[in-house]
Amino acid sequence: MSQAPMTTLAALLAIAPAALAQRDLAELPDPDPAAELRSFDVLDGLEVNLWAAEPMVSKPIQMNWDEHGRLWVASSPTYPQLQPGQEANDRILVLEDTDGDGTADSSTVFAEGLLIPTGILPGDGGCYVANSTEILHLKDTDGDGRADSRRVVLSGFGTEDTHHIVHTFRWGFDGLFYFNQSVYIHSHVETPFGPRRLGGGGIWQYRPGTGRLEVFARGFVNPWGHHYDFRGQVFATDGAGFEGVAHVIPGATYTAISNPERFLHGLNPGSPKYCGAVIASGRHLPEELVGNLVTNDFRANRVVRFALEDDGSGFVSREQEPLIRSSHVGFRPIDVLMGPDGALYVADWYNPIIQHGEVDFRDPRRDHQRGRIWRITAKGRPLVDRPAIADAPTPDLIDSLTSPEGWTREQARRVLRERGADEVLPALSAWLQRPRLAGDPEGTDAPLEALWLHQALDVVDPDLLSSVLHSPDPDLRAAACRVAGSWHDRLSDPIETIAPMVVDEHPRVRLEAIRALAAVPDPRAAEAALRAFARPIDTELDYALDLTSRELAPRWLPLVREGSSDLGGPEPLAFALLAVGSPEAIPPLMALIRAGALPERFEAEALALIGRLGEPDDLRRVFDAAFDPSRPDDRRARLLDALASAGRDRGSKPSGRLDEIAALVSDPGVPAAVRAAAARAAGAWSLDPRRSGLSGLAADPEAPPEARRAALAALAESGSDDARGLVASLASSASPPSVRVGAIEALASFDVNAAASLAVAALSEDGSDPTAIVAALAGRRGGPEAMAHALDGVSLPADTAKLALRAARPADRDESPLVHALNRAGGLGAEPARATPEQVAALVADLRSQGDPARGERLFRREELQCVKCHAIAGAGGKVGPGLESIGASAPDDYLVESLLIPDKAIKEGYHSLVVATDDGRILSGIPIREADGVLVLRDAEGAERSLSTSSIEERAPGKSLMPAGLVDPLTRAELLDLLAFLSALGEPGAYAVGPELVVRSWEVVAPTGPAAEAIRRLGIDGALAGDDPRLSWQPTTTLVSGSLPIDELPAITAYNDATPITVARLRFETAAAGDVLLRLGSASGLTPYLDGVPVPPADDLTLDVGPGLHTLSFVIDRRTRDEPLRASFLDVPGSAARPRPLASP
Repeated sequence: MSQAPMTTLAALLAIAPAALAQRDLAELPDPDPAAELRSFDVLDGLEVNLWAAEPMVSKPIQMNWDEHGRLWVASSPTYPQLQPGQEANDRILVLEDTDGDGTADSSTVFAEGLLIPTGILPGDGGCYVANSTEILHLKDTDGDGRADSRRVVLSGFGTEDTHHIVHTFRWGFDGLFYFNQSVYIHSHVETPFGPRRLGGGGIWQYRPGTGRLEVFARGFVNPWGHHYDFRGQVFATDGAGFEGVAHVIPGATYTAISNPERFLHGLNPGSPKYCGAVIASGRHLPEELVGNLVTNDFRANRVVRFALEDDGSGFVSREQEPLIRSSHVGFRPIDVLMGPDGALYVADWYNPIIQHGEVDFRDPRRDHQRGRIWRITAKGRPLVDRPAIADAPTPDLIDSLTSPEGWTREQARRVLRERGADEVLPALSAWLQRPRLAGDPEGTDAPLEALWLHQALDVVDPDLLSSVLHSPDPDLRAAACRVAGSWHDRLSDPIETIAPMVVDEHPRVRLEAIRALAAVPDPRAAEAALRAFARPIDTELDYALDLTSRELAPRWLPLVREGSSDLGGPEPLAFALLAVGSPEAIPPLMALIRAGALPERFEAEALALIGRLGEPDDLRRVFDAAFDPSRPDDRRARLLDALASAGRDRGSKPSGRLDEIAALVSDPGVPAAVRAAAARAAGAWSLDPRRSGLSGLAADPEAPPEARRAALAALAESGSDDARGLVASLASSASPPSVRVGAIEALASFDVNAAASLAVAALSEDGSDPTAIVAALAGRRGGPEAMAHALDGVSLPADTAKLALRAARPADRDESPLVHALNRAGGLGAEPARATPEQVAALVADLRSQGDPARGERLFRREELQCVKCHAIAGAGGKVGPGLESIGASAPDDYLVESLLIPDKAIKEGYHSLVVATDDGRILSGIPIREADGVLVLRDAEGAERSLSTSSIEERAPGKSLMPAGLVDPLTRAELLDLLAFLSALGEPGAYAVGPELVVRSWEVVAPTGPAAEAIRRLGIDGALAGDDPRLSWQPTTTLVSGSLPIDELPAITAYNDATPITVARLRFETAAAGDVLLRLGSASGLTPYLDGVPVPPADDLTLDVGPGLHTLSFVIDRRTRDEPLRASFLDVPGSAARPRPLASP
């Protein structure tokens, strides 16, 4: 392409955002609050009124109440960024309804001159404010209603991203100050107790009286919701994590962009982004709302709620009908609180533009003036009289601790803490001696509230703690465990106090006791925590034991290594050693193995760990175990891959003769996965290609292609001349396509130019896979340039060139000649120009009037577009790109158009790719998932996770979007409009909004392969499913947004020539407790269900008796009698403890 057209195009693109924005200004919604209110679809029995609006309030980021019933609001018209030359002048506002008519009538500017204040919390005679890198305490000392005292409380918080800086201020039930930060922030804070650091998202905990700052929990992406129930169980919501509500355990790590190997998931995988959180409480709201967690689906203009129910040591969270749905795209609810009158209050950011980094910060459509506070009340139910808190006598305030209203309890706790122990504790002692209060007839709340008040006042009361630890209410015992952990250094024997709770009959008590013991720096604490193995272990308990074992390892591991402790026996010892997973854990682990004491359930994990970290003699034991044919094939393969990693990453090999590996590499009776893994190990050890069997395997036309490709890659590692000749011959022969691609990739290690020439020859042949062929060279240093040269003068079919471009673009970060060469070879012209503003504007104008979302959904599912492969909707689909369940409600139409046509223009946070060059000549690109212990994990464009030793990385550079440019080029304009219409409808009220129903969206189907048909012929479908026959190749698939799985899209298998064609589909779910689960199918016509491989009678409403753990439910679908879609949703069974959670496909 000549320079002049590029310059003209650049000029056009430079004006595109402004031009589009100006065009769309006429289409902005009516900003009148009355118009917004008319758009609300409110839950039956509730009503909404406007409590405050501009000019009284603007751009509310967070709000919190004080003891006088005034609402303090952090207001930031500056967000998301200061304009050049602009002075920072964001404000703290104080709003009040002085006459009690349900609307605010007073607004005071308490402080101004702030820069994007993202948190506000009244307390300690003033208010705490998040102000960029610091937390301030502002105070009015002269009574004029304006702050005149400013104190820096904490500083050193990161500012890498203005909507991730510290935020979400809350007083805890324990009197401590909690606040959050998000994933792109790295904070280094000096405190009187030493520096405290948090790199990424998490929740902080701060005690103002002492200045102690700690990290309460880690992870999350953008967690703007945090609240707790009346028993001290903490919940959080995430504005970017797509996992809904999280049950927060102290010290735990939750799903983030870059995760450690072990972390906890949220309770609602596949959820939209949520912001704000409050547990609904009080006498004003209908009973069915009390205890619900209320949060905001700000992208889809909804205020939503979740019912929280016990599930083992944790909870299940079930979405209910929303409180508010709105069709007004300016309605952006971002915070929610209970008010002093028992109503719910919602902060409305009000903005047609909600994207942070994806839409220009200067886009004129961003609103910088407006903001609303909405009030939700129950029709026909009396409001609560505003309680007197500020001037109430101390005994009256203590009475308020058992109020049914959470607002009253929270304000009373805070004011009592501020009054101090000398005034409060005598009255509290007298209160505990009184007969039960009307608000607490069972007498359960008072002791716990008293215990929390002691914690807030920082006064230890061992007798009160003991009484609550022995309460008949397990929720109180659980809460007391957490207090015991915080008081561990002031109790005479914290282990003796907490240890009995580890074997409590209730799993949540056990969970809290395990985490409380983690705070005790004593090796006996670990042994006490591991006594939990005497009781059943669910997912959260397993995680808590793992985390506690790791945190206490510096205390117990030296004793185990010297032989003076076994942590209570082989099972807890093996578990703890595997949790630590360090080289120091290997000797005691080997001692367990040599003594024959390693529990069988830990063997596979133990051997894999030894393979990664062990010494040569240790590796030999793993080597020998891989030869055991009684072990499952996948475990044998993992052991060999662990040995290969030890060879590549550490240069460590098993002791003894390594050429014995030839017995696995060469034997055709060895399963393909094991042969392939053995070949990889032989390559990592640089064994002789002939003696190790690699040459024979690579050349064997009867060997499985998977194993042959592994052998070819291993031959490339050997670097021998014999290997080079064999690889070259296979790259130019009539080998199976996958083997030929593997040979070309291997040849590139020896001679990238020769490999490029053979790759171009392969592209010209019928039946080739252009994407795989180009990927073999594009991921090799010098490969793109060599292939571009080889393409000079070559012509390719246009479709071949288009497919090849998919592989060329993701790795071609510098726009090397390969993309241009493929365009020339395929007759596609020069690299297509980026879409012009006029083209984008025309598509925006037509997509809603001419596009059909139903047709667009089918296009979205078309395999060649790869949409489902990369993007999930409500958790079903790929993880390469962001979830799309509410993209239509949150993103402007021009953003959707540009995302398809110009995918590099605005990459969603958390989805920026990284390109790495390795010391063996490979170039890999993907989204960084985690990096720890010398290993970088990338998720590539296929959704596969690829692990790299950081020591092998020579260069890192930012990559482009993993969505290739030109992916939608094959679509007609009408098809493109259909696809855009579907995307624009996602999340908007109607057929393409994900509802609260617990519908199964992720399925697997059996691929119609020869081995699958053979398994069914030999064993029958009953036998094949009963034994989960490995010849059944399961492939993931997803439902429509409606939850229906179209039968006509599913593959059918005909086991015999005249047999009935069938489709075999399965779903997976798990439960923490045993009981009945109910699956609604609508119609069981043509379905034969199998629970965990055992046939069960079909029914439209299928009731299943299940135990705790993971389950599969398979369906054999008779394709001659059923063509209607398959839809499955779980319903609650009254009285059953089982709470099913559908799982995504593995």
